[in-house]
Amino acid sequence: MSRRSDGLATLDRLIRVRRVRARLAMAALGRTQVRSQSEAALLARVSVLLGGGGAAAGVVAADAANARAAADAVLGRLADDIGLRLSETRAEQARLAAALGRARAAVDAAVARRTEKAGEA
Repeated sequence: MSRRSDGLATLDRLIRVRRVRARLAMAALGRTQVRSQSEAALLARVSVLLGGGGAAAGVVAADAANARAAADAVLGRLADDIGLRLSETRAEQARLAAALGRARAAVDAAVARRTEKAGEA
């Protein structure tokens, strides 16, 4: 092989590697988007449970009121935990979106170099 064809082959390998990295970044971003949607839906369901209690008409027994308060406390902690996970997932999503942008830019730069080298050959 000539030196130019070696250079083109190297650029072709570089393009393939960068495309694989871009696909991996896209897959990771997709996974975090699904996780974010799931966590948001779960948080909405827990919030409905927290807000939908209320007391029945009439006098509520002290045991029932205590049980409801305990359940609300558990649901409140669960909602806090889910909210924290959701914010962490959204931060990870932003980080992965930036990584995907960088990976795509790297592919574009490698393809441009490959096209430039092929024009010189």
